[in-house]
Amino acid sequence: MTNPEPAADAEQSFLPATTHPGWVAQLDRVVDPPNLDACPPPGSPDDLDVRIPYHATMRTVQTPVLKRAVAVARRLWLAGSPRSEGPLHLAVDGPGETGMTTVLRQIGRIFEGIARAQAPHHPGKRIPVIHINTPLAPGSKLDMSIPFAEFLGHKHTKDPESGQRSTDMTGPVCHVMKTRGTRLVLVDGIDRLDNSELKTAFDYFNYLAAECNVSFVYCGPGSREIVSDARRSKRAGPPPAMPNQIPTLAVPPFPYSPADYESFREVIKAFDQDLRLHRHTPGDLVELAEHLHRRTGGYMKPLSYLICQTAQEAIETGIEAITAELLDNQLVGSFDDDPLLSL
Repeated sequence: MTNPEPAADAEQSFLPATTHPGWVAQLDRVVDPPNLDACPPPGSPDDLDVRIPYHATMRTVQTPVLKRAVAVARRLWLAGSPRSEGPLHLAVDGPGETGMTTVLRQIGRIFEGIARAQAPHHPGKRIPVIHINTPLAPGSKLDMSIPFAEFLGHKHTKDPESGQRSTDMTGPVCHVMKTRGTRLVLVDGIDRLDNSELKTAFDYFNYLAAECNVSFVYCGPGSREIVSDARRSKRAGPPPAMPNQIPTLAVPPFPYSPADYESFREVIKAFDQDLRLHRHTPGDLVELAEHLHRRTGGYMKPLSYLICQTAQEAIETGIEAITAELLDNQLVGSFDDDPLLSL
């Protein structure tokens, strides 16, 4: 008799984290480096070589910002759980491509881990964290209840194929949040909100925060100012005496200069230790730190893609090591001499 559960798990692993099954799949995902001795030898490409999918993602590098996010998540839980005067909200801010979404999800992952540990006898019954993307609003018809409903799996239109307007799902969303123990909402892409949509969106967020006693973490380039602008737009008269800025976790690109070489090298060292290539010697990737920074500017997303794709090509070609030439064969990243790379 076959068991259908593995297939279902496989399907869920491809669902976005802005759905509850996809979020849980990402939380439970474990990446173990394969045993190099059990992999095909150099020069014998094998479609079943487990190193190809492994190097597509590899393990998340625990950067200083991610480590700080762990502390932020713990404090958010410990400080917010017993309080009754209202939850605390945060922003994750920085330039695009620095890995802000990873930081946002790390906060949610740690937060949910604490919730699971405190209620080990109720697996699957609680939804401590909801993760949404800020929706686009064609024609200024912003309905913030829809991404919450989609995360929770609620049907939110009378007839999706008829083009009829979505029904307001605030009631069902609040019911689930209250009865399933939701305490944190992750909002990614807050920079997509148009200025004319700020009041609508933040009126909704503030209502859910007050009604369901949940904290919000807003993520996106400029999120600190966006949240502050939304707060200011709700006030009339002179500026408030108290600071109007939301507590913010900054996610900058990594520097590589005489003032600080070590931060970036530590990140590269973490990638280096997780590579599984036959001709890779520990420390080889660290020797390429300057080249990697020149190609990526210290931005975490292109850096991760550049290393992962180069490792895959090293396996496919039988080179089995990452070199400067192989790095420069990848499309991701920038080039000093020509903005376009010929195929």
